[in-house]
Amino acid sequence: MRSTKKILFLFILKLIVFLHAVLILSPHIAIAVEVMGVDEITPGMKGYGKTVFSGKRIEVFNIEVLGVLKNWEAMNDMILVKMTGGPLNKTGIIAGMSGSPVFINNKLIGAVSHGWSFAKEAIAGVTPISTMMKVLEIDSQVKETTFAENDNTWSASLNTQDPKVINKLRSQGILHEDKLSKNTNFQQPFVIDLVPIQTPLIVSGYDYRSLKRMSPLFSKLGWFPFQSNRGGSDLPTNLNAFVPGASIAVEIIRGDLSASAIGTVTYRDGNNILAFGHPIIQTGTTDLPMSTAHVYTILASQSGSVKMAVPGEEIGKVTQDRRSAVVGRIGEYTQMIPCQTEIKGTLNVKYNFEIVHDKLLTPILVQMAIESALLATEKSVGEKSVDLRLDIDIAGRKKPVKIENVYYDPGPTWFPVYNIVQPITTLLNNKFQTTKIKSVKLVASISETRSTASIENIRVSKKWVSPGDEILLNIRLKPFTQEYVSVPVKIKIPDDVTHGSSIKVTVCDANHSKMLERASAPGRLVPSSFEQLISYIEDVENNKNLIVKIRLNKKGLTYMGEDFPSLPNSFLSIMSLSNQSGASPLQSEIVKRIQTEWLINGKQSINLFINKGS
Repeated sequence: MRSTKKILFLFILKLIVFLHAVLILSPHIAIAVEVMGVDEITPGMKGYGKTVFSGKRIEVFNIEVLGVLKNWEAMNDMILVKMTGGPLNKTGIIAGMSGSPVFINNKLIGAVSHGWSFAKEAIAGVTPISTMMKVLEIDSQVKETTFAENDNTWSASLNTQDPKVINKLRSQGILHEDKLSKNTNFQQPFVIDLVPIQTPLIVSGYDYRSLKRMSPLFSKLGWFPFQSNRGGSDLPTNLNAFVPGASIAVEIIRGDLSASAIGTVTYRDGNNILAFGHPIIQTGTTDLPMSTAHVYTILASQSGSVKMAVPGEEIGKVTQDRRSAVVGRIGEYTQMIPCQTEIKGTLNVKYNFEIVHDKLLTPILVQMAIESALLATEKSVGEKSVDLRLDIDIAGRKKPVKIENVYYDPGPTWFPVYNIVQPITTLLNNKFQTTKIKSVKLVASISETRSTASIENIRVSKKWVSPGDEILLNIRLKPFTQEYVSVPVKIKIPDDVTHGSSIKVTVCDANHSKMLERASAPGRLVPSSFEQLISYIEDVENNKNLIVKIRLNKKGLTYMGEDFPSLPNSFLSIMSLSNQSGASPLQSEIVKRIQTEWLINGKQSINLFINKGS
């Protein structure tokens, strides 16, 4: 009997211990973290921070409060700390530490987030946890995103700050003199430039030349691109270890090409996490994949130390990207855009990758991916012809948007890529409807030849013509390094042209044709519906076409994206006096296209005169 009671007692005890462990460790249970307000913090206070210096092991470093800058940003303060311990004495602030939680008396005060160019030691700005918590309160229904184009440098006069704080900062060598203030006899002519710690953008599969071209944009966004391999650990992720101090990766592209922003988790409440302490891009409400990260090592550098890390397993998504924090949610996932780039040339290569669905990031990443694929497989300097075919599959639409054209590229800019990126940007930012791209497929056929021809002149069979006449144009072309070629084209003079008038005949390439269209029918380029927009995107003038335009002395108008040519003068007068906008002038013309074997460039015009008649 006693044995049975003992067994039952041990079973109940084990059950209680197990349930207690589940309550504490389960990621779905909120674990209270005590916090300390900014008003409780004074210079000289000491504490510790948490971050990963190697692997996934969270380590502790020491901090000492230098002071608090009051109202540093509107309605927000900034805590200044000096960090020591671990590799920090040699490395200074490390890119990838953004979000590292800082504690005083075991109370969370905020996240390491900012640094100074003039600092000689690991001195950081800490975003207060109260400021970061506000991001968690943002309405999840907000859908509009706004890209912060302003400078990320925070700079302010220290005139209004505590003199003890100023003296402390001066002793650390992180103040510089404000000449303007000095010349105007202001007291304490010092300012402090505070910038978000650079975010390591760990990339793989990219050509270094593509990264170099994007470096001005990366710098503006506060990203520090660093080439590494894509692979992470194959071991399953322990979500219980994804706690404050753990490394976090925000993946923006993955597959044969990959890029991930690396930071640190600051706070976790159940499945909700706060990280970084500053924005990744500051797009507001967003939808980006969130993963664990593995740190290989710290690369120490005088220009800026960085965590060499790789993304691990996807565990959720980032839902908010705002000034003071990034918010993530474990267990909810984002749908990325499957992309395929096929290069046909000296090498036949296919790249498969996924890109985040974002108005700002998607076009940028597509451009980076395509440029890298082209640079990695084809020559970048020298003459080449590029045949681009693009399919964009849109949710809710049976047929994909199709764009195809041929370009000549003298190198090394790969300018035809713009013609791929622009339609994607237009679709994602159109005013008619929210557009969800399901997939993107590009086929680029490249030949190392220059197959171009310029338009030299036009010869007509006669200059004085009558309505209904058919005349012969001889268009003289000069193919590159070849003999002149004459292209005969027959055109018919309209029956209803006015006697005694003149008409203008223009022979041109695709670019000039579009320019003339903008001048003769500007309203045609302003679509009034999503389908009209797609028609405009797909209506790409083939660069191999020789285009003949006959401009007539007839006027019409374009209304709501539709052409109404050759309208009576009485109707045009009524429309000009209408109390409703939306109509634009239309100059009537006849267009004829002749397909050639060359990429055409140039423009020539000639006037024909209509006989006065009997």
